Amino acid sequence: MTAEKGYYSLIQFCPDVSRLESVNLGVILFCPGSGFLRAMTSKSTRRAEKLVGRGELARAALASAREAIEKRLSVDRESFRTLEDLQRFVDTRGNSLQLTPPRPLKVSAPDEELKRLFHQLVDGKVGNNSEPTKRPAFPSLQTLFTRLSSEGRARLDYETSLPVLGQHFTVPYAYQNGVLNLVQPHLFERNSARASLDLAIRGDLIKKHGVNDHQESRLIVISKFSPKCEPDFVRHVDQLFSEYSVKHVHSGDVKKFADQVEAEAHAA
Repeated sequence: MTAEKGYYSLIQFCPDVSRLESVNLGVILFCPGSGFLRAMTSKSTRRAEKLVGRGELARAALASAREAIEKRLSVDRESFRTLEDLQRFVDTRGNSLQLTPPRPLKVSAPDEELKRLFHQLVDGKVGNNSEPTKRPAFPSLQTLFTRLSSEGRARLDYETSLPVLGQHFTVPYAYQNGVLNLVQPHLFERNSARASLDLAIRGDLIKKHGVNDHQESRLIVISKFSPKCEPDFVRHVDQLFSEYSVKHVHSGDVKKFADQVEAEAHAA
């Protein structure tokens, strides 16, 4: 199926613009080539209530604003022909429901893509799994890579097998910048030479042999050390990863790492 260029915009509840606090309540997908334009929104007010308090949320007004967006996109569908048309609509939103600037992405099946965007960016779920979603170790990275995935610049839950050993494994994030980077967050809850050695060996095999037909590959470990970990153990992990060609990012350097990924990640 041939992919077309599309744009998505998040529908966010922002009760006080000056505080810069918002929650995602929906998403709009627009494909100018095929004329696809549709919004998918959450009927739940649970997230919105967390910002203003359960007794303070004007539920009727919020529902009315949400319905107004959906109705406008449906009734005036023919008015949206270009990206500029969508951008003008975004710029006119003036109540507590704001729209983010449109972001590009490649779309093969618009209806399925809209559902995927909604599950990833609004619902916080992937597919139809009803089990609670495990909170990521680094929420800022989850947000970044989810967006990059929707733009075709990263992969979530990247599956492969370990070179030589053939062991199947999945990393939460992967992106390319000339090299396939497999990003694995890891919490060291105690001094664990076994865990650090396992990651080091994986990184060494990935570096030497590549994965999934990518000759240039590397493992990036984003670490968070419990207070139970001794300083000597932290230094041991640093040295071990360096010798085994594993890029090691400490929790304090996540922001710097995220900025680098944002600048370098490109479509495969």
